[in-house]
Amino acid sequence: MHLHKNWQEKCVMARIMRQGKMHQRNFSLKQFGTWKTAWNAAKAWRDEQLPQLPPCVMNAKGRMTSRNQSGEVGVHLAHHVLRKKSGREYEYWRWVGRWPGCPLAGGVSWSVLKFGDDDAFSLAVLCRKMEESKRSKVISELEKIYGSKKHEKIMTFKAQEP
Repeated sequence: MHLHKNWQEKCVMARIMRQGKMHQRNFSLKQFGTWKTAWNAAKAWRDEQLPQLPPCVMNAKGRMTSRNQSGEVGVHLAHHVLRKKSGREYEYWRWVGRWPGCPLAGGVSWSVLKFGDDDAFSLAVLCRKMEESKRSKVISELEKIYGSKKHEKIMTFKAQEP
């Protein structure tokens, strides 16, 4: 719903965000008399505006954001510290591949300790591109492309790391 009752200002606000631009109009009780009349006027304005505006892009899949640190959408480096009762601490790093609809809530992670930094990154990127959570399939894909142009392209993202 694009409508909101602003009790403090005594108006109904109609808002539509498209491509980073806010389209807004207020319908005051002073002008329309009752909340219901103001609400209906705001609804009519909204319904009139929607067809004229560009479509709303809701899917973030494949969209690069300013927060991205890996150079590849949906891939990030995760850090975990395990603290034992004895006081010892163990640091773990892993590359994580994640996509909308991923069956694993935190994404599919690839240990830097187990696979090495470059291979863990490559596996996370492949996992994301394939949208595959079965590790064996992703590992076999990496083995197939190892040393190819496709693998070199993946590694160019790794080289751009901050």
